[in-house]
Amino acid sequence: MKKIAAMIVFFTVGFCLHAQTLTWDIEFLKVRTQESLLISEQIRMETGEPFLITVKPESDCFCYVVLYDSSRKITVLKDAPLMGGIEINIGPFELKAPSGTETFYVIMSLERQKKLENLIQTFNRNNSSQNAINLHSEVANLQKAASDLGEPHTEIIMGSASTRADSSDTVQQTQFTRFSEKAIYVRAITIQH
Repeated sequence: MKKIAAMIVFFTVGFCLHAQTLTWDIEFLKVRTQESLLISEQIRMETGEPFLITVKPESDCFCYVVLYDSSRKITVLKDAPLMGGIEINIGPFELKAPSGTETFYVIMSLERQKKLENLIQTFNRNNSSQNAINLHSEVANLQKAASDLGEPHTEIIMGSASTRADSSDTVQQTQFTRFSEKAIYVRAITIQH
């Protein structure tokens, strides 16, 4: 009887721990060449080049994407709950002048980030420089808090996608990054152009 009770407790704890973490995939795709790039390093592209970010969580969660562009302007690109198993595209975007560094902050969380949402709403109503600073500071605070939880488990997943052009099949290699074992992630994607 004690063994059965111990097994029930073990599986319950294991299930609760798994339920408190988020697993999600992200892909960065150059639109013209259909080339997948890894987001673990700074990405180099040309001004005017289009790209697309694809995100797919395994479970329901919240997604926020904030861009800090080469002109030092902030733009909120995504602020919405996501359904587990559903892939969403963020973009396509085109890199615009001036040349420099674009930083996309992809924030994925099991819990609603109320302070961030309030700052996004305030910024969207009035994108003054002070509201932009407040929003950028909260993103930095979330990034620090997420990094204090330790380096997330990541995995590079290779795949292929078949496309049809001029009656011939073309197979493109795809690669995406899978994150797991944490309840919140702040992933900065930097692009130099």
